[in-house]
Amino acid sequence: MRTTASHSSESRPGTTGARRDGPNAYDDVEPDLRRLAGMDPADPARGPLRDRVICAFLPLARNLSRRYVTGVHSADDVEQAATLGLIKAVDRYDPDVATGGPLGYLVPCVRGELMRYLRDHSWALRVPRDLKERSVGLNRAAVTLTQRLGRAPRPSELASELDVDTSEVVEALGAMESYNAVSLDEPGPDGETTLGERLGEDDGALEGAPVRTELRERIGELPERERRILLLRFYGNRTQSEIAEDIGVSQMHVSRLLTRTVATLRHDLDG
Repeated sequence: MRTTASHSSESRPGTTGARRDGPNAYDDVEPDLRRLAGMDPADPARGPLRDRVICAFLPLARNLSRRYVTGVHSADDVEQAATLGLIKAVDRYDPDVATGGPLGYLVPCVRGELMRYLRDHSWALRVPRDLKERSVGLNRAAVTLTQRLGRAPRPSELASELDVDTSEVVEALGAMESYNAVSLDEPGPDGETTLGERLGEDDGALEGAPVRTELRERIGELPERERRILLLRFYGNRTQSEIAEDIGVSQMHVSRLLTRTVATLRHDLDG
């Protein structure tokens, strides 16, 4: 797969391929993105403007692609998939629908294309087919809701969009973690030693593998409500107030249930 955007000889401040950081890093490109969306496809000025806008956002696509590079997928192929997603997003941008600034629209679109690329080529881990299919639908819903809300949707909002239970969304989000394989060249916690250099070393984390296996079993034995609260809190990254609103109880009650559930799990594992 080879996807490129031609570079125009015209240049303007803020529309080069230099790295940008921060949530407002691309705000200066938004006027051009809006102007491009309103131009007639036959306008001769549209092509050069489109090229400038795409080139301005290329560092974003490149940065997102690096999170999905694996030993199976080359950095070039993954970056090309991200670039394809960026080009599609720029061409489909509708300022009347997309809110939350350029990143609020473009990031989910690029991630969606990366997910499709990885789905079509392989999964990092073996995941049941129904979860794969649910994850694909979840990704599409996330893009739609992000454009509609101007922010990343909550699991409960995704569940409502897909007409499923929130716990199913949380489970699908967990399956999507199978995509998050990292490069062997990515620096480790010390900022220097790469994953590839650490392979073959004694891994202290492996000593805890039996405990993690037992923990999963214990969680599966919990009552439905306690299991759902636990998953939403620690896997769905939801606040206690958000969980309380989802299940129709007070925040204090959620807090008590979480405390009791965690204490029960700790007791069972220690015992």
